[in-house]
Amino acid sequence: MAKKSIQLTAAAHNNDTVVLLGIDWPMGEKLAGCLGFAITRIAKDGKRSVIETKLPFDGQDDNQDWKSQPSTAWPIQRKWHLDFSGKPGETYTYEIQAMGGEPGNLKPIKGLVVVTNEVTLSTKVDETFDCGFTRGILSTQWLARFVGTLPDGTEGFPDGTPNFQKIIDALEDYENPDNVIRKHLMANVPEMLMAPVKEAVLDGSHVYQALYELSANQLVDFLLKHLKYFSLILGNTGAEDLTNAPARKALHEAGADIQDHMIGPWGIAHNKFQVKVNKDGEPTDVTTGSTNWTNTGLGCQSNMVARIRNAQVAANFLDYWKRMKADGAEQSLEFRRRNAKGYDPVVLDDGTIIETYFQPSMDDKVKGKGLDVPLSPWLIRVKELMEGAKDVLCGEVFYPGSPSVIHWLAEIWDNRPELYAFMTVSSWDALRGVKAKRRKGRPPLFALATGRDVEFANFITELLKLPESHAITHGKILVIDPFGEKPVVIFGSDNLGAKASYGNDENGVIVIGNKALAQYVFVNMFDINKHFQSRQAARASKYRKQTVGWTGKLAATDAWQDNWIDGYKAKEARLIATGVWDGSGLVDHPNNPSVYVLPAPKKKFPPKPAGIVDGAAADVAPADGTPAATPATNAVVGEVAPNADIPQPGPAGSGEEQ
Repeated sequence: MAKKSIQLTAAAHNNDTVVLLGIDWPMGEKLAGCLGFAITRIAKDGKRSVIETKLPFDGQDDNQDWKSQPSTAWPIQRKWHLDFSGKPGETYTYEIQAMGGEPGNLKPIKGLVVVTNEVTLSTKVDETFDCGFTRGILSTQWLARFVGTLPDGTEGFPDGTPNFQKIIDALEDYENPDNVIRKHLMANVPEMLMAPVKEAVLDGSHVYQALYELSANQLVDFLLKHLKYFSLILGNTGAEDLTNAPARKALHEAGADIQDHMIGPWGIAHNKFQVKVNKDGEPTDVTTGSTNWTNTGLGCQSNMVARIRNAQVAANFLDYWKRMKADGAEQSLEFRRRNAKGYDPVVLDDGTIIETYFQPSMDDKVKGKGLDVPLSPWLIRVKELMEGAKDVLCGEVFYPGSPSVIHWLAEIWDNRPELYAFMTVSSWDALRGVKAKRRKGRPPLFALATGRDVEFANFITELLKLPESHAITHGKILVIDPFGEKPVVIFGSDNLGAKASYGNDENGVIVIGNKALAQYVFVNMFDINKHFQSRQAARASKYRKQTVGWTGKLAATDAWQDNWIDGYKAKEARLIATGVWDGSGLVDHPNNPSVYVLPAPKKKFPPKPAGIVDGAAADVAPADGTPAATPATNAVVGEVAPNADIPQPGPAGSGEEQ
């Protein structure tokens, strides 16, 4: 049995739908005989629920039906876990118990148990910030099994394709509160988006909106029922405005206070914000983020919504809204230079600093070619904060173009091997020409959004996206040092690349010094990254025709711990369990070169999709991940095996259960 002197340490972190658990014990030690952890979620009223998992042990029958067993029978063989099964509004602690014995007859190991801190699944972060995330990741085992497959012989689709039509139908079914698919994918975001106008109906306030896309039936119908409570600036989605045209027509015919904001071919009206003012016209709060008001934005992408309850921040957004309306979509030089001038930072009583930025803010409407172009005040500040990261630098982007946070992160990564860093990217096209060092024993710096395209063990083929969709990870988010003394969260509508500063209507927010918000958003960044890391590893092994050295089942001995005793994975687990990152010892081998993240293609890259002009003039991207000849990974050969410190494909409790 394990040494009695060993003590477990654990912590829980949450956002509105997910709890991230970290488990740690002294570096270099092994929990002898431990076959994994049983985790019990304990509600405020004392009710206990054992977390369930999907993976049996080696030697046990397959789980082809994807049935669950309590983690007391099929334990968690990892130092972190993501729990997606808590109820909104509930407060929990988690009991983590090491399990010994043998498969089929597990027993708790006496003394190796720990209880976490308390967490509450809520959109309320603190008195200033509310925050929520969509759970619109389609590449999950539960969803693939829930929707089944298209009828064999469906024209245009190979047999075994997940039945995406069931998802499309579910997204439209907003009047059915029991639609499991819709509720799961959209989470709390629709209610957050409707909240300002709902409140206006009750308290006589008014809401000023600036939206890029508007087609989600739930939200369009909602606006049509509450016409007198909002004023809307509605952008165009391309020259023909196909996405917005029906809603635009309906709102005009209904007499809504709406201004058509038709930006020319140089850019897009990319905002998605709402400013609420009280009955006296005084700004009270603003809701912003990356979520477009479409079914895809709500249910088929990872997106963020944040509500900031601060009068001055709201006033900054309202001033921008009024200037944008007066400008009439011209994006005049006067309008641009006022945006470039910016607004004074807002300092809260607790020391939190909130900075607001608006685009376009460059004199020219079109960005020049290449990486060496002038940057906006917004991006200069973002780059400065990234370079100042002490321990942790992570994020999620869609298609920011060039130069962007992708390039700066690669540069920082190359120069600072001791930094904990990662970024999830929606499209392989965003990684064209990007170089970064490969580090054996560590996951790739960039994880590309991809799904399971082949069956493996008990894992079936997944759906990555709907046929007509583009973005998968759609957030525009950076988190810096979430556990440090000066955490930073960067978010908004801005794609975090130079193109947007020249041609787009955009907003960006920087929050400094708010640990609660930083850790809240970090949970989402970690969740999404680990989800796609495992799929990327599987795809890379398929491309290189290598086996991953993993059977798709749990190890029947305590050998699973070998990869968690020390090294990168142990350091990562300690960060989550204690908030301390120790990057010492993470150094580059001499002459370790920076290489292209995407291997040189065997054939020419396909042309950029229509609408993308050097960094996404339109909010679209290539339709489907990386072609087989160019896997999106900078992992070294062998790094897909479990003993190479990369997440195993499909571990129990990972994003599979989203």
